[in-house]
Amino acid sequence: MLATLLFVGTISTYGQSNQQSIAQWDIETRNGITDQISGNGSIIVMGDIVIVGFSVGQENMEDDDRWELWMKHDGIWTLLQNGELSEGETLEETDVGIQINSTGLFEIHLRLFPSSRTDSIDFYADPNPLDLVPAGQLGVAIQGEPLHEGDSLTLSALVHNRGDRTVSPLLELVSGGDQSIGSPVFIKPGSSKELETSINVANTGLITVDWAVIGDGIGVSHLLSDSIEVTVLPTQTLEITSVIHDAELDSLEVSVLLSEGRDRELRISATPSISGGFSSQSPQVIASMMPGLQSFKLPVPGEYSGEMDVYAEPIGWSGEKASEKIILEPLYSDANVIGEFTPLGNDSPFQEISYTIRNTGSSILNNGIIEAIWVVDGRVISTKQIPDINPSGEYSSTISFSQSLGGIPGEIQLVYKSNLGTYATTIQYTPESDDNGGFEFPFQLQAAIIGSVMGVVVLLLTVLVMRTFNTEVTTTNFGGEGPKNLKDMTTKCSNCGLQLYHSKFEQNVRCPACSTMNAPGITKKTDPLDNKGNSSFQETEMTASSSNDIISCPQCAQALKVPLSRRPVMARCPACKCTFEATVEDSA
Repeated sequence: MLATLLFVGTISTYGQSNQQSIAQWDIETRNGITDQISGNGSIIVMGDIVIVGFSVGQENMEDDDRWELWMKHDGIWTLLQNGELSEGETLEETDVGIQINSTGLFEIHLRLFPSSRTDSIDFYADPNPLDLVPAGQLGVAIQGEPLHEGDSLTLSALVHNRGDRTVSPLLELVSGGDQSIGSPVFIKPGSSKELETSINVANTGLITVDWAVIGDGIGVSHLLSDSIEVTVLPTQTLEITSVIHDAELDSLEVSVLLSEGRDRELRISATPSISGGFSSQSPQVIASMMPGLQSFKLPVPGEYSGEMDVYAEPIGWSGEKASEKIILEPLYSDANVIGEFTPLGNDSPFQEISYTIRNTGSSILNNGIIEAIWVVDGRVISTKQIPDINPSGEYSSTISFSQSLGGIPGEIQLVYKSNLGTYATTIQYTPESDDNGGFEFPFQLQAAIIGSVMGVVVLLLTVLVMRTFNTEVTTTNFGGEGPKNLKDMTTKCSNCGLQLYHSKFEQNVRCPACSTMNAPGITKKTDPLDNKGNSSFQETEMTASSSNDIISCPQCAQALKVPLSRRPVMARCPACKCTFEATVEDSA
């Protein structure tokens, strides 16, 4: 390695002027104490003696008749030798000795007169003892290019300790009025290490940076100091081009544009526009970005809503922060459950209900369950797991149950339970009869039986009371008009449609079939003795019609299934308990 260093020093120590050479030079370095050839090769240190030799051919003398040899060091010119030129003879000197007592640049100039032509050579003298020399390569390495205004320029120099003691040098940088000194590095004898330091560049354009390896009491070669020129570009810019809210993933997709230059580190964050809007910490992402357009995912909690400020700000460089506003719509949950009973026949041990669950909200419905509940006694007759349902999505399937319900009709409630709520619908369960197509009652048979029994009891009591009342009226009737029949009014039961007869004095009439209490209107039955009597009666009744099996309740708009083949028929809404007549819609 030392031989390599000496070779590098050989080609770097001496220099000649850029003018056309008129002399041939020779330099030899001797130890100032022993007068022996220096073991440092071409490296010159204080205390050495430099022997300068030169020769000028007759063809380069022209009409000159004398010469002078000068030395310039630290701005001082010193005449070393001079002499006369002989016509037809070559000028040759081989033993001009120069004692080196200081460090720095030495310039040797040969001048011919009267033509004033000049030739020169120079060399450097280093301290003695000389500890540090370049390790393998001259100059410094530049890190961090391309440079932009406000960036840090980092330079590093690899040095070798050729001395016999441990030293701790450091690297110094100077640019304009700014100075930066690195940390000292301990280097043992025979070892090589890298010195490094940084300096900020505040101006754009071409700037000069002077560097030097320094250290108290350390002999440093002149090859470990120099200057470099670097180009500084304008500061890179950040721009947020778009912000998209992904409600399903609870995140913001932030697109950021970085101008041409170096890779940069930046922070992406979002905060409410109104301070104090949330107690939780604002989300942020720290990322390294290459120049160009790049998208980043920024997680945002689901409870965030309203106006948000999104930022892209530099980390460790002097660019300006970019911002953008976005309004987050609040998330809401909603679902619609639709069910339909599908008879499988009496031979099957199970029955099925087809259902569809639609997610009509903006939040994901996480996996849940659906239950089929027999409304008569509140018993859960079947349960099934439901997977996740995305917003605007739906899930359709069937749920089955055994025929342990018996052969009586009733209502089955489908209840869907998710993380965001509970949603339900009710469907009519109508088992198939044994004769496969017999008459189907439009009401529950249990209620009809109970209503019939109660109706008979009420009817007997009513007859008894009315007979007693009729006897009393007949007894107190004067004027020869004869007895008057009090049961001269008729109406229909608002629940089951049974025709009821009552007196005009009765405020309420109970239906003997279903026990519903009715408030009849004042409608008189046709009197055969009254020629002006009306042969029909008037009453208020709700109806609904459709052209398919699905019909809407006229009171609450609940979707119900009433087969066209059974219409017209009296139907009862399981949601609002309203009774109405279901008819077929006229296609004309």
